[in-house]
Amino acid sequence: MASILVIEDVPAVLLSLRIVLEGSGHQVTGAADGVAGLALIGHASFALVITDIWMPGMGGAEVIRAGHLRSPGTRFLAITGGDPNLHAPRDSLLAQDFGADRVLLKPFEKDQLLAAVAEMLSTVQGRKEAVLF
Repeated sequence: MASILVIEDVPAVLLSLRIVLEGSGHQVTGAADGVAGLALIGHASFALVITDIWMPGMGGAEVIRAGHLRSPGTRFLAITGGDPNLHAPRDSLLAQDFGADRVLLKPFEKDQLLAAVAEMLSTVQGRKEAVLF
């Protein structure tokens, strides 16, 4: 299975994602914020990075932009509940808004996460998709 980095500032969400992904056979590394996650992208090889968008300090969009430069072959899945400052409608959030390959809206089910991960890992590297689950 794949090596996946999960960047999430809420410890319970990070743990839940780790449990689901490891339960599906993936090797998971966790980071509690964008700065720590970006540092890992620079020092390890990940097939997929799953990052929360709205985090204190360095947000997920910044991580994705810098992560693409550090690791062009890595796929990026943004997870978000929307923009808490702008109150953006949930259905208006697209992957390209964050530089991600995909967006998965919170709350999501285990099966939705695993389906998105499986499809992202099976698609051609570098292909950008504006798909909203």
